[in-house]
Amino acid sequence: METTEFLPLGTICIVKGNTKKLMVIARGVATVMERHPLYFDYGACLYPEGLLGDSLIYFNHEDIQKTVHEGYVNDENELMLENLAAAIKESDIPKGNVYQLQQKEV
Repeated sequence: METTEFLPLGTICIVKGNTKKLMVIARGVATVMERHPLYFDYGACLYPEGLLGDSLIYFNHEDIQKTVHEGYVNDENELMLENLAAAIKESDIPKGNVYQLQQKEV
């Protein structure tokens, strides 16, 4: 199982197939889609709009086309990343695939 090198919170990026900027506001996000639990590397909001309502935009590290700006990093962030990696390793929730979910919507 490969491990994700998570980007810091506040990172602004563009995902493949889009031109709109997203800001990372959550990492290792578990959710239920089609009655199945899945996790995604990132939860994001539109940039510069911010969070509209309560809907996060989910995507994975491999979906990123371009990192526009990297967020703030410090020792606390590094500890959080270690905890996140351990939690993902211990979890039995499968990683979601944005591309497969988009194909089901068509």
